[in-house]
Amino acid sequence: MFAIFGILMMTELVPTFVALAAMALGIAAVGGLGYEQILNEVIVGGSTRLSAAFVAVFFGAALGAIVEQTGIAEDLVKSAAELGGDSPFMVAILLYVAVAVIATSISGLGAFIMIATIVFPIMVSLGFPRKVAAGIVLLGYANGVMFNPANWVFYADVTGINLQSVMVWALPTGAAALLAGLGYITFQTRTSSLQATWTMETDGGSSEVSQFDSNVPTYALLSPVIPVGLVIAGIPVLPAFVVGILFAAIASKPGLNGLKNPGQTLNQVTHAFHQGISSAAPAIALMVAIGWLLKAVFAESVATTMEPLLSAIIPESMLLYAVMFIALAPLALYRGPLNLWGLGSGIIGVLAAIGVNPALITTTAVSALRVQAPADPTNTHNAWTADEMGVNVNSITKSVLPFAWITAAAGIIASVYLFGL
Repeated sequence: MFAIFGILMMTELVPTFVALAAMALGIAAVGGLGYEQILNEVIVGGSTRLSAAFVAVFFGAALGAIVEQTGIAEDLVKSAAELGGDSPFMVAILLYVAVAVIATSISGLGAFIMIATIVFPIMVSLGFPRKVAAGIVLLGYANGVMFNPANWVFYADVTGINLQSVMVWALPTGAAALLAGLGYITFQTRTSSLQATWTMETDGGSSEVSQFDSNVPTYALLSPVIPVGLVIAGIPVLPAFVVGILFAAIASKPGLNGLKNPGQTLNQVTHAFHQGISSAAPAIALMVAIGWLLKAVFAESVATTMEPLLSAIIPESMLLYAVMFIALAPLALYRGPLNLWGLGSGIIGVLAAIGVNPALITTTAVSALRVQAPADPTNTHNAWTADEMGVNVNSITKSVLPFAWITAAAGIIASVYLFGL
């Protein structure tokens, strides 16, 4: 069942949602679950298996919507570009950081397009090749989503581990992703021809990086990262998102007009929640199918059947475990067997069910996902980026994959150190 529906999904003959749901039902049927078990445990129970993640994604999408509506995201990007001054290299670094900061709160293709359509013209005008500009934005976006509290809740919900375990893993791995992103910028911009292009662009004054007028107070630019800081400080995820949403709505208006006109502010918050439902719907739908799959593979009869095979494959030595998963991390591409948003959710569920430390295997899978987020050609944001920039989507993958792989390796090492030793 893994093979049949996995191939159908990876070849895009069947949509991911349909393939995962069919895989769950197929595994449950051949694994010995009866009709009532499939109906009540897999379908009914599985549909709400990741309910906490549903709500977190919805609240996170609402924050992303209000950050976009108020102009906070646009100002953050343009401020970063302006701070870079006459150095295109510094502009690239600051834009990378700006994209990463915004990605801590946004979700969905629409929000990504909003960011990218601001960043890409700035970078191209400075002489960056289109493929390099695409890679910088994708790596920055992938770096930021690692710190999105809604994603943390999803990762924790997959095997039921503590949210604290995800955060402890995310901090060092996110730092490694930042270093890898900066390494990519340095590596791709080292050529003399590109530096000559920079000189002509900056001397000629044709760059789009110039003074801009902003109606958004500077302190409002903190909105995307406020929930992250609050969650790290121990505040539950949903209240942290509420604080971030209200802060963005109030602080984005000069002179605290958000407090002086509470009706307008609350209408904006309401609209953000409505837009959040729309942008979060695809992710929530996929989580429903993942919930079915988790219920199926956690069933005792299925886990018992799979245990001999998987026990023989997974090394007992943590050194060999780390080497194996680092080598196999690219299997997260193309909705492959290490993609937590695809086949990986089922495999991780089985491994947790047969006794592998849930915190270890979950953070290992999330580490492999660091390859998928910026480099998977089947991602909608990768496909859109390739089309927008006029480059082949697979050439973008080849460009960013070595640096994304380094991040995945760092995450797996952190996972083994924290939960395997």
